Amino acid sequence: MFSFLESKTSASKAYVSHGNLPPFVDPEQPPSTKKPFSTILGQPFTHTVQLVLPQELYDVVWKEVEAKISNIQYSRVIMPLSGLLEGDFFNRYIKIGNILMLSEGRPGVDDRYSLKDGKLVPERSCSPSCAIECWLILISGVLRLELAKDKYERCGLVGQPVRDAGRKHFKTRYAVDINLRLPSMLHGKKGFERIVWALKNVLNHSVTWLFHDLNSNSEPSKAIASAKTDDNCVTECSIAATDAPIIEHHPVTKDCSPHQKITERVSVPNFIPPPYSDSNDDFEDWALETYEWLSLVAMESPRILSEDTIDPYLSRYQIPDGDSAKVLNMITLTWTGFIPALWARHLFICLSSAKTTIREGASSEHFFALSAYSFKTAVTDQKDAYTILYVSDEIVNNQSAVAVAGKTKESGHSRIYERRGRKYVLWEQSCG
Repeated sequence: MFSFLESKTSASKAYVSHGNLPPFVDPEQPPSTKKPFSTILGQPFTHTVQLVLPQELYDVVWKEVEAKISNIQYSRVIMPLSGLLEGDFFNRYIKIGNILMLSEGRPGVDDRYSLKDGKLVPERSCSPSCAIECWLILISGVLRLELAKDKYERCGLVGQPVRDAGRKHFKTRYAVDINLRLPSMLHGKKGFERIVWALKNVLNHSVTWLFHDLNSNSEPSKAIASAKTDDNCVTECSIAATDAPIIEHHPVTKDCSPHQKITERVSVPNFIPPPYSDSNDDFEDWALETYEWLSLVAMESPRILSEDTIDPYLSRYQIPDGDSAKVLNMITLTWTGFIPALWARHLFICLSSAKTTIREGASSEHFFALSAYSFKTAVTDQKDAYTILYVSDEIVNNQSAVAVAGKTKESGHSRIYERRGRKYVLWEQSCG
């Protein structure tokens, strides 16, 4: 009836996948190429991590999990790009260290820089659709700069053009890749001095960075080797060390402490995906309804409460499979700050491998949902968030999978379930 123009912005998309987790995951060498682990590692710059789980499960496993995960500590610092290639900062953080940095700015509008080490994600190239004024990435020692044409020509570095994501009235951009861990990348070498000159004379403005030393979340011995500190506290051995190279730039250090909230008497649906069929409509409906319920739990919506009696004229929302829904108390833990992907992966592994002790007569159906929301670092083709729903074998009845029962040990009036080969459902969101 009305000839409204279609929106020029890309529509939001959600990609859903589900499968079985490995029977055993080594915390020292976890998978990096299979989902959901590859999805976690593929989002290096995270500002919010949210965990939703039943209070019954929280009371049993959280003390064990909290003892294994480290406190997140990051810094806000003002420094120029040339500072990355100077003195101890270059030798201890880039040559042998493992850091994560992200600068201020809006993608596609302002100058923006980022730095991530190869130990954080599997080695892969950056998305060619990153369209920001100046984009810097370190992957396995490879420094990547995405520059506007004028700055690219002034820098005098060799690069390749990148696509403009179909945007009109935007000039061609160029990407420069430099491997800073090559033996030739040392002060005094001709090629390296050309890079230093470009950062000091062209990209010479100071910017505000978020800084995180990934070694501060590793074993104390590794952190001592990186920061040269005798402190045995893992959370303070790198950023808070008085001799750390970042100290000379006067950083402001902050901690990421979890914020906890409890939602009582929540109607919890049965997390049973529909049986396999040639049509994906049933699974699509189930995935949307389940994700909607998880979002309402995180927002503490009254629509999910068992006593909710709102007029259907105001809200027609209904709990999925409401007739068979159970009533549980739910706990939501939220971390906000500059959160590395390695920490989120470690949290997921600790939760999925924790042993649960269940009193006689209590429900053995346990689940949790882990969500992570990324900083906006690209104009298009970026996965902005993901949600992983972890469910036990007792909850999921996957007809296409072989049921693997957990080992049960009788101990008095308690039963200990060892979580092995559990199921997951993964949502990956792209806001266009």
